[in-house]
Amino acid sequence: MKVKIWLISWLIIVVSALSVLGFWVYKIDPFFHYHKPDLEGYFYPLNNQRSQNDGISKYFDYDALISGTSMTENFRTTEADKIFGCNSIKVAYSGGSYKEINDNIEKALAANDNLRLVIRCLDMGRFYDAYDVMRLDLGDYPTYLYDSNPFNDVEYLLNRDVAFGRAYQMTLDNDKEGFKPGITSFDDYSRWQSSFVFGINTVSPNGVTLEEKEQVHLTDEEKEVIKKNIDLNVTSVADERPDVDFYYFYSPYSVLSWNEWRAAGTLYKMLEAEEYITELIVPHKNIHLFSFNNRTDITTDLNNYKDAPHYACWINSLMLKWMHEGQYQLTENNYKEHLKQEYDFYTTFDYASVNGQVDYEADFYAAALLNKELTGVDPLDVLNDDKVDVSINGAEYITDDTGRNSIVNCHGALSRDNNTDTLADYLKDKEFIGIKFTVNLDEGYNYLCFDGQKIVDHGRLTAYVYDEDGNLVGQIEANYKDLDTEVHRYVIDLSTISGNVTVVLNGGYVDHTGSPDSNYHFSNIYMY
Repeated sequence: MKVKIWLISWLIIVVSALSVLGFWVYKIDPFFHYHKPDLEGYFYPLNNQRSQNDGISKYFDYDALISGTSMTENFRTTEADKIFGCNSIKVAYSGGSYKEINDNIEKALAANDNLRLVIRCLDMGRFYDAYDVMRLDLGDYPTYLYDSNPFNDVEYLLNRDVAFGRAYQMTLDNDKEGFKPGITSFDDYSRWQSSFVFGINTVSPNGVTLEEKEQVHLTDEEKEVIKKNIDLNVTSVADERPDVDFYYFYSPYSVLSWNEWRAAGTLYKMLEAEEYITELIVPHKNIHLFSFNNRTDITTDLNNYKDAPHYACWINSLMLKWMHEGQYQLTENNYKEHLKQEYDFYTTFDYASVNGQVDYEADFYAAALLNKELTGVDPLDVLNDDKVDVSINGAEYITDDTGRNSIVNCHGALSRDNNTDTLADYLKDKEFIGIKFTVNLDEGYNYLCFDGQKIVDHGRLTAYVYDEDGNLVGQIEANYKDLDTEVHRYVIDLSTISGNVTVVLNGGYVDHTGSPDSNYHFSNIYMY
């Protein structure tokens, strides 16, 4: 009898503990399986696409949705909102199949009557997938979060990683000093831009090689597979919802991907698959299909890529603009001409010619050079444009043969006491050696670009950008010990900042201990 009572008591304790644990996970709900996030009580990190996207699509407030593979992860929803006049979410599926992405879109449409715009990448690398392919090779798929079976929710409610790795950690975070509840922004969700280096030295460090192989063509059997995939996972959802606009685009891979297809003997097959898929899509009137593959100035410039297929975030920005303006759209009337141009280029291009490319020292210089197309604003020559009020201190201009200011020649060291003043406050409020100027980013400027060169001794680079409230919103610093005497290019990305900003380019040593003979040059200072 005592054993029975003991077992029952322990059973009650275990069931009670598990119930408390399950309710705790339900209340916080880090994967949004049951309800919206409690944005006033907790901070919700967005970092698990296949566990969180379904809940985001079901419970968040939005009227536009961005989805696709990793080709969509660098989109900023704030840009989409501004361009399309919408309130968007981003639910990317890295490496996802057409079926996985379409399943989520269908669920989002079923859950949200306000959804009126879908922006989706049709990844060219998934053209030949069967209609039912799911990327189970990416790890355990949380099917219990996607079905309507309440009994297997135990895999979520009593999941150790969810309970202690997320819910418990989110509770602990509440007690930290300066804690602010909220959620990861959709601009930052899944964004990988800052984690990689771009350019030919990264994308193809050993250079591009050419391999000749007999090309194969798209077969009737492959066309049947493609048709079923496109019918079920691309066009059917649009046919079912004629009140929704679907903006689809082919992912603009770099020429290295096209060269890989050429070397594998599948280049012609890829082009034929693209044409066949286009023929299947363009008759659907609420699908707006785009191909940017004829922007060969972009696809041949490896400064825009981190590897053969993946383009940088500034290409995402341009694609939003192009789609909204209807540029590079494929229609029943123009797609043959467009694809013929694409065919002619990629089947005859000298792929080895990219081996002579310059790899930009500052990755965002490629973005700066494309900014005029994005915003319509010419670059601003800071040292020579009368619209810029430049203050110069502890330095002088060096002019070129035409009388143009070309170099800011900085001397000496600041009077700053390292123990009493932070460098950011000191440069903003007291003294600098170099130049200071203000520019309105709302006029279309997104990038500060300049060259810098240490000449002698303690000359060093300090570039700070402050917003209207005096907050530091951009910076580059380089210790004189880490600098050689070569000219280097620097870029500060200000594309997320708005309003007036004040820029300080300081070339003097940062406190009173520096040599008075220190010397540093700034040149080619532009706002793009």
